[in-house]
Amino acid sequence: MTTDTSTAAGRAVLHHDRYPTLDELTDAAHHFALRYPELCRVRTLGTSREGRPLILLTIGHGPDHVLALSGAHADEFSGRAGLLELAHRVLARPDLHETRTWHLLLCLDPDGAHLAEGSLTARTLPDYFAGYYRPAADEQPEWAPAIGGRLPESRILLDLIDELRPSLQLSLHTADVGGTFTQCTFDAPALAEPFAKSAAELAIPIETGSYDTFRLHTSGPGVFLMAPHHIDHQEHTTGMLTPGAGAEAGTWFAPQRHGGGTVIVEVPAFTTDHLGDTRPADDAPERLTACAARLRERGTRLTQLLDAARPDDSALLRALHTQLTALRQLADQWDPHAGGQDLPHPGHLTRAQLAGIDLWSHRIPVRAAALLRRAAGPGPAGALLRDWCAQYERRFAPVWLPVARQAAHHANTAEAAVRPA
Repeated sequence: MTTDTSTAAGRAVLHHDRYPTLDELTDAAHHFALRYPELCRVRTLGTSREGRPLILLTIGHGPDHVLALSGAHADEFSGRAGLLELAHRVLARPDLHETRTWHLLLCLDPDGAHLAEGSLTARTLPDYFAGYYRPAADEQPEWAPAIGGRLPESRILLDLIDELRPSLQLSLHTADVGGTFTQCTFDAPALAEPFAKSAAELAIPIETGSYDTFRLHTSGPGVFLMAPHHIDHQEHTTGMLTPGAGAEAGTWFAPQRHGGGTVIVEVPAFTTDHLGDTRPADDAPERLTACAARLRERGTRLTQLLDAARPDDSALLRALHTQLTALRQLADQWDPHAGGQDLPHPGHLTRAQLAGIDLWSHRIPVRAAALLRRAAGPGPAGALLRDWCAQYERRFAPVWLPVARQAAHHANTAEAAVRPA
C-alpha cells in the first residue's frame, strides 16, 4: 500500500529547489494513481524514436478536457515542476477536478531530455550550458509537423488531441534568461490580469520584448495572440517556424479543429529586468547593426572550429547546425543595411524589443558553442563558451528563479487559462 507520504509525491523536490527527474515525475504519477484510484489513472501513449515511453497522467472525470504537457524542448525543465504542482492542486480542489478532466503528458521528448540531463541541476549559466542540449529544428516534436517532420512523438500528441478534443492545451516552456509571457492561439484578454498578478507575487518580470512575439497582437502585458499567418514568417531555428510553413499543421493549432485552443507558457530559469521597458528605443539602427555583427563574427569562429574538429555526425552535431543556421539568418534579418530584415521599422521598436534582440544575439552563439563543446571536446569551443557566457551574464545580470516559484507560476497560469476557456 502507498503511505500517506505519497500525497506529497515529488513535491519535496520543489522545496529543495530542484527540478524532478523524469523517473521522479513518473513515480509521482504512479503514486497518485495508487493513492487516488477513483480520480487518477496512468497510461503509456506510445514510445519515442529510441523506445522511451510517453506517459500520461489523467485526473478527474469531468466533461471538459484540458491537456497540459512539458518537455517539448529538451533544454526546458520548469514544465516538469509545473505539472507536478498542477497535479497536486487539481487533486486537492474539487472545483478543478469535478467539472474537468486534466491530462498531463509528462514529457513530450524523452530522448532529448535524456541528452539534456546534464543541465538539470545547474544554478548558474555556465553550469546550465555545460550540459546543454536542444535538438535540431526538425527533431522537435511540437512543430516538426509544421515543417514536414514526421516524428512518432508528434504523431502521439496529435492523436491524443484528436482523442481528447481538449478545450485547452497548455504547453509549459522555459527560457534560460528572461521574463515570463504567454502565446495563445485565441484572444485571451481575461488571462492578462491573473497572469500579471501571479508574476508580481512571485517576483517574475513580464517580458514584452521577446523576439518570438514581435508581430503578435497583445491581449495584455505578456499575453500575445498567435495565429498561423503571424508565425509563418519567423524562423523555426529561433524557436518558431520557417517562412511559408504550414503552421496550422503543427501541434499548437491542432485543438482548433475541435473548437479548442492552446496557451504556451514561458517561465524563465534565470530572470532579468531588461526585457519589459515599453518606451520607444532611440538607438535602434546602431544596436541592430551591432547585434548582426556579433552573430556574424561568432558564427564565423564557430564554423572554423567545426571545420577543424570534424566531429562525427550525431544528435549534437545536427542540433549545432540548427543554431549555426539561426546565426546566419538572424544576422541578415536584423541588419538594417542587409535589405532583408524581418522586423518592425527600427523607429517603432521598444527598448524591450531591442533588448530582446540583444539577448538572442548572445543566446544563440552560447547555445552553439555549448553544443560544439559537447560534440568536439572542451578545447577552443570550451574557451569560447566561457567567454561568451560571461558576456551574456554581464549584459543581462541573470538571477536564478527558485524552482518552486517557476512551478507555481506555471500552475497559476494554467488555472487562470481554464477560466476564460
